[in-house]
Amino acid sequence: MMDVGAELTPEIRQRLFSGLFTSVAALVVGACNTVIIALIAYIRSGNLLFLGIAAMDAGLLALRLRCLRRPQEPSDLLFASGLLWTMLQGITIVLIVVAGDMPMMIVALASGLGAVGGIIGRNFAAPRYALAQTNIIDLSFKVSFACIAPEFIPLLVIQSVIFVVINVSLIRQQRATMIRALTAEVESRKQSSIDPLTKLLNRRGLDEAFAREGQADGTVALFYLDLDGFKQVNDRLGHAAGDFLLLQVGERLGQSCDPSAAICRLGGDEFLVLTALTDERAMQALGIKLVKALSLPYQIEDSVLASIGVSVGIAFGVRQRTTLATLMARADEALYGAKLQGKGRCVLYRGGSNDTTTPPDLALAS
Repeated sequence: MMDVGAELTPEIRQRLFSGLFTSVAALVVGACNTVIIALIAYIRSGNLLFLGIAAMDAGLLALRLRCLRRPQEPSDLLFASGLLWTMLQGITIVLIVVAGDMPMMIVALASGLGAVGGIIGRNFAAPRYALAQTNIIDLSFKVSFACIAPEFIPLLVIQSVIFVVINVSLIRQQRATMIRALTAEVESRKQSSIDPLTKLLNRRGLDEAFAREGQADGTVALFYLDLDGFKQVNDRLGHAAGDFLLLQVGERLGQSCDPSAAICRLGGDEFLVLTALTDERAMQALGIKLVKALSLPYQIEDSVLASIGVSVGIAFGVRQRTTLATLMARADEALYGAKLQGKGRCVLYRGGSNDTTTPPDLALAS
């Protein structure tokens, strides 16, 4: 009953599910309303059942508020308590109708209709749950009224069917609208984090990747890559060829790095690789691997080969004690050192002194 849709993506499911934990004010107002109605009914009738219902309603409110504090945990108790609250409201309605107190009938009817609207507006993410709640309230009116006026039973049956059909339609419509809105939001956020040409992360996407891993322990390494000779290829073969070359660069980066690495095109011919490495030798080895992989010839057209190089600056730091901006500044400084030393090599940032690593079998630019 609490399933929000197995066919949806995990993120959309989570967003829909979390919506069931919002609108605390509406929950409190609804519970207070039913408690007050039960208390007034007790005062007017002296029936102790109304007093017990009011006490149970107040206890359920406290339980539901406690459940809402922990939305990350399974919420069977929240759903069970919500159904029990609806049943208490249904019992209150039945007792009021059977008692024949016309003013209280009108108040209870208005309260029930308000509750139905609130349930559809709040719990549509779990349609079976919302439909169960609305049906309990509706049937409490119709069953109790059928007991005192059986001649209306055929009409009540027809109205019950219409009520269910309308509620199903409203719940589905509202749920579909919310799913479309959430899907568009997720897609928009994804597109805003992706470089449109290479489909790698852009700077915003890298910021988000760093933030997601920010609480993890261990060392993080940032590789700052700048292509050597890309401008000449772009000028000689044209921008379309340059774009195709950048696409291949992105593919080679993906093939050379661990799948968990965050790869970013910073802009132009600059790329960043953020990965979890704790050993400096492993960082230097990956730097060499990237230089060698990106320096292999690129086939732009059937008979056209293009060659470029790459210089790499590497910076590293403990995740919880550094920022992405700091890593970028240090890696940029190391990259500048690699350019000064002849390009086609990687430099590891060490503050005042930087270590240079050159692929042994790579012809370096002078």
